[in-house]
Amino acid sequence: MFLAAIGVLLIAIIILTIVGVSRCKKDPNREVDPEASASEEPAESVEPSLEPVESAEPTTDPDATTDPDATTDPDATTDPDATPNAGETEGPGPIVITTPGTATTSLAPGATATATPNPYYTTPTSSMKRNAQKGYVSADSVRMRKGPGTKFDIVKEKIAKNTAVTLYVEQEGWWFLKCGDKYGYIKSDYVAKGTAPTSAATGEQTGKVIASKIALRKSADGKSECIKEYESGETVTIISSAKDSSGKTWYYVKTSDGKKGYMYAEYIKVNKK
Repeated sequence: MFLAAIGVLLIAIIILTIVGVSRCKKDPNREVDPEASASEEPAESVEPSLEPVESAEPTTDPDATTDPDATTDPDATTDPDATPNAGETEGPGPIVITTPGTATTSLAPGATATATPNPYYTTPTSSMKRNAQKGYVSADSVRMRKGPGTKFDIVKEKIAKNTAVTLYVEQEGWWFLKCGDKYGYIKSDYVAKGTAPTSAATGEQTGKVIASKIALRKSADGKSECIKEYESGETVTIISSAKDSSGKTWYYVKTSDGKKGYMYAEYIKVNKK
């Protein structure tokens, strides 16, 4: 009896085991152990996309050209909305025109070059050299400057009276000339045309004005500045003589009132010593 009961119990256990196994295989909702290793789960497959991916638009104009020689700062940034400064201009810079004897002129592209007179000369032109005249310094301790005016630097100073010079052109009351090996300007009042005067062979002589009126001038030139006018009978002391560019003789004299200058020799009668 006891053995029969054990046999029935074994048969029941076997039947229950078979039924449970069958139900685990067919139940889709069976519970899965959450602690199971991920490697045991099959990888989920990814469905391929059926829609084509739209290609990105090009960021540059295919028709644009690039200068192969241009250099670009890799760190530089450009504001696409920036506008150029009003004072900036494109294209080549100003053209500089330099002509001997003329001032330097800056011109915009396309403008016509117009030479303007140079404020002063530094060397004579070929034309000046062809038309040069002889001259001499008619005063004591004269200064020669770089340009026609006292604001210019001194080239040479304390030039002795009667020093020979070469005259090129008169400019604003100044002579552009050569004195020794230097070029520069001396005030016209201190320069005379012609050969430098020499002392009278017989030493200082006296003379008398024989014209109704005669001018005492700063240099041996009828266009030179008049120092003072003297009437007939004025006694003068003749210090030296000189010839102007036309070959006429002038006396460098000292008048009775102590003034010195040049008088036209034709209007002075020299007293015999």
